[in-house]
Amino acid sequence: MPIIELKDAMTRSFDYVIIGGGTAGLTLAAGLTENAEISVLVLEAGEEILNDPLINNIGQYGHSLGKKEFIWPMSTVPQVNANDVEFTWSRGRVLGGSSALNFTVWNKPSREDIDAWEKLGNEGWNWDRFDKYMQRATTYTPPVLSEVEHARRGTPDLIRKLWQKPIGNGPIQLSHPPTRIDVDIKAQHTFQNMGIAPALAPLNGDPNGLTISAMTVDPKTILRSFAANAYWAPNSSRPNFNLLTGAIAHRLLSTHLGGELLITGVEFSHSTGGEATCIVRALKEVILSAGAIKTPQLLELSGIGRPDILERAGIPLKLALDGVGENVQEHINSKVVLELKDSVPDETLDILRDLEVAEKHRELFSRGQGVYTMGISNFIFAPLNSLSDKADELILNARKQIEAEIAVGKYSPLLAEQYKILLDHLEKKVPSCEIIGFPGALGGPNPPAPGKKYYTILSALNALFSRGTIHVTTSDPNEQPAMDPHYFEQEIDLKMLLELVKFGRKVARTAPLKDYFDEVPFELNPGSGYATDQDMSGASMLEIANHSGSKGQTQPEYLKSNIGTTFHTVGSASMLPRKKGGVVDTNLKVYGTKNLRVADLSIVPLHVGSHTQCIAYGIGEIAADIIKDTS
Repeated sequence: MPIIELKDAMTRSFDYVIIGGGTAGLTLAAGLTENAEISVLVLEAGEEILNDPLINNIGQYGHSLGKKEFIWPMSTVPQVNANDVEFTWSRGRVLGGSSALNFTVWNKPSREDIDAWEKLGNEGWNWDRFDKYMQRATTYTPPVLSEVEHARRGTPDLIRKLWQKPIGNGPIQLSHPPTRIDVDIKAQHTFQNMGIAPALAPLNGDPNGLTISAMTVDPKTILRSFAANAYWAPNSSRPNFNLLTGAIAHRLLSTHLGGELLITGVEFSHSTGGEATCIVRALKEVILSAGAIKTPQLLELSGIGRPDILERAGIPLKLALDGVGENVQEHINSKVVLELKDSVPDETLDILRDLEVAEKHRELFSRGQGVYTMGISNFIFAPLNSLSDKADELILNARKQIEAEIAVGKYSPLLAEQYKILLDHLEKKVPSCEIIGFPGALGGPNPPAPGKKYYTILSALNALFSRGTIHVTTSDPNEQPAMDPHYFEQEIDLKMLLELVKFGRKVARTAPLKDYFDEVPFELNPGSGYATDQDMSGASMLEIANHSGSKGQTQPEYLKSNIGTTFHTVGSASMLPRKKGGVVDTNLKVYGTKNLRVADLSIVPLHVGSHTQCIAYGIGEIAADIIKDTS
């Protein structure tokens, strides 16, 4: 049936109530409602927005992140090891969640990343099983390119073979956007000249190397394919698939039964109901799919979590579960933004800063042409050894230090186990680093100059040793939780990120891409004033000239003030044995409860070396089968 009214939600009961109509939540709901005898209600805080160009039209990467009608505007607490900066951690508050707002990139992690979940105590959660569910979510349509276009692009034979045939029949459409400019092609060739070979099996467990990434773009319409238009819209006529938008969950209602917590319903507020408190009842189960930030907050608001956290927030304890809000992991990145020569003919995304030009390209987009049809194509997933000649030394020193700290009991048994896996992965050259070529200026403290065009080399660290927390500080559900990723608490993270940025800087001095820059490339960010390792990561205060020739003071320690989140938070309700700090078991059931599950990225016990939307869809797909099999 269509979106229901508030009164319908409050006067009926539903077998399953899913909190969160995002990537995993809608995937799960669609799977459950395949059985016409199962009734499902999805509570989504945002609205159904299926036809907004800021969501649908690719090429507008990041523009929706500043719109309050689309996001939860949230920031971390000041980071004590990162110059006390508060970093933005916005998340999707719209039907489809962050799948409606992300940069549409689709890649998958290494086999070793997923197999590590099983090694941590989650039987059956391995690559061979989980990949089937990631595949079930998608349909891949290869590009149709002429031999002339292949020659222009210099497409490696290996990548051409990967593009040869359609794959899958799932609802999320994967393709390659039609526009690929010369500067992107030159960057691809440059990466190859720097020793990065094409990845052997980027979507089959071996992403190590260079890949031309697929994106969640419908090849017929060149529009975003995401959870709302792929899992909700085609199934919204099902009478058992109910959706209530504008519903902000406050807490779970529960009672104790047989020594466990029985969840009876959800208390929430609604956009049409003012301050009034609303209640919906669940006959069988409640499933949290609110994401890695909101899920631990809802658990704690409901009295489930660490007793000391709940006591400080004034929340009565109902179930002590120390892992809630712990084991938080995130990806981080920093960017090298390079100014292209004025003579470079390519139109990068920078031209869209001119409103008249942007309007022209919106018209072109309607015909499948122009800058708005441009994808983000160049990706490297690699071990640190492939990108830095200091890798072996850094890894050896990190192992010596961490093993010594484990020996004296500095870390919990779980963290010690995770660190051993991470160190083994570094030594076995499992890809944990990422390099992206982006056709435009993307991030950094210095804004782009009017009329200039840029190319950005984004360097991302995808296997951090630092561990953070997400906890409530109040019983008020309208207050954001305290998000503390503990950036750079482990020095190895800073050192590895520095090496990745140094690799990004080398790109500008390597053929053939170097021909697109001046003889001495103008670096918008970080800038020429940050020339040494100490400038980038050590304590120093520098005075540098900006592009207009005026001078100003920069922040000390560039990287500590100028990293970005990749919006890939995981781990805050980890799937682990309870004695290791787990929150859910291998059936996604919250320990100590009879009928509460979690199905979102918060369950991931150890981060992966890829973007995470594939993981979120996989969790939603597998959760549907788990619930159907165990009900």
